[in-house]
Amino acid sequence: MPFANLTMRATSSGLEDETVIATALSWLIGDESAVEMERTKSWHGSPVYMISVRLGSKGAIKRALRNMGPNLLKTLVLQLQQRMDEYNAIHFRLDLASLVSAQIALADPGAAAVVKARLKLRTFPGQVPHDVAVEALEELSERACIPSVLEEEE
Repeated sequence: MPFANLTMRATSSGLEDETVIATALSWLIGDESAVEMERTKSWHGSPVYMISVRLGSKGAIKRALRNMGPNLLKTLVLQLQQRMDEYNAIHFRLDLASLVSAQIALADPGAAAVVKARLKLRTFPGQVPHDVAVEALEELSERACIPSVLEEEE
């Protein structure tokens, strides 16, 4: 896979449960140990948590992208022209409310509660980054499926 890394970031204010957001991210990427939380303070002094994920191995990136489901990956392919920057990184935002409900959807423009994602593409001289990204995302979408949610036994 031509991906160098995948980073995801979300914030949790004092009104939100940071563990729910961290659990949702770990469910999405399939790796609880990759989720990091940092506690800081807002401008007004209330606690804020910065929840982040950084995946660097090809297997972890592939698993996380496949877990996003075929519809999201196909949408990224269709919108790739707008989402890829000059540094060969694909930017997208996931809706946080949907994610904590075990659903995966791109966030609407201007939405406040989001998970910001950046997928860095690795290309070599002579390759067209857009074509490499389209090929890789289409290949992943063929085997993609949203993971099931395990119910806790009481």
